[in-house]
Amino acid sequence: MNRVLLCLCLSFVFLTGCSRLDIAFRWADTYIASKVDDYFDISSKQSKELKNDINKDLQAIRTEVLPTWIERLKGIQKEVNDGPLSEDRVSFYFALFLKDIEQINSKFSDTAVDFIATTNPEQITYFTKAFHKKNMEDLEKFQDKAKFKSEYRDKYIDWFEMFIGSLNKEQKNMLEESLNTSPFPADLKVKNKEFVFQKFLRETSSTEQMKAFVKNYYSNPESYDLPEYREALAKYQKDMQKLVAQVLSTLTPEQKSSLKENLSEKIAQLHRIATRS
Repeated sequence: MNRVLLCLCLSFVFLTGCSRLDIAFRWADTYIASKVDDYFDISSKQSKELKNDINKDLQAIRTEVLPTWIERLKGIQKEVNDGPLSEDRVSFYFALFLKDIEQINSKFSDTAVDFIATTNPEQITYFTKAFHKKNMEDLEKFQDKAKFKSEYRDKYIDWFEMFIGSLNKEQKNMLEESLNTSPFPADLKVKNKEFVFQKFLRETSSTEQMKAFVKNYYSNPESYDLPEYREALAKYQKDMQKLVAQVLSTLTPEQKSSLKENLSEKIAQLHRIATRS
């Protein structure tokens, strides 16, 4: 169930993983609606209503979340100018952005509840089949450890290069060490999705129960997760913070210049999004 709820949220990866945040934001309603369609086979009427609701939520994010991000990036830019961010400061900013994700999720709460109320039994059946199919595909993908590691290596490199440019040999070795010792808990993620989904099926036999489940999930999503998944995810996030701090502590003058320039560009993009009517 949490997979679809995350589709209804503004995908944090979709936004922050794109070099042009303004373009990503502009297409967010279409992107999210298409992901929901993959799981529910929604009608054109549902799609139109969903996009309208998503755009209202996006407007709330523009006015309530993005100004905070702009000021925070300016703060990071100033700290980078003064010297490398320590692991404590990286952890501080990680915590803030994770809290922001929760805030963003809450903006989509009513939209998720309203959407789930429009689904019919056939769409729930479609959802069940689509969910299990995707989960099995993910599980099979994660079994190929070498391929999975390669995909994550590419993701990390793309993310770092988006801000600091090409990694040097020392930084690539840091990345490789992190991939070897702190892989993403993919198997547990799949297990956790199935756990939450089964809970959804057990506790929702009516539209009102589905609405209540979605509403409660948005209020406290972690309470629905397996404890072992939360523990593994917390360790992974901590190790990722350590990697970021290590890389930032070894920036070359060129990388530091690229980081400041890219932060400025992200600030400018967020400002354009925030002021767009």
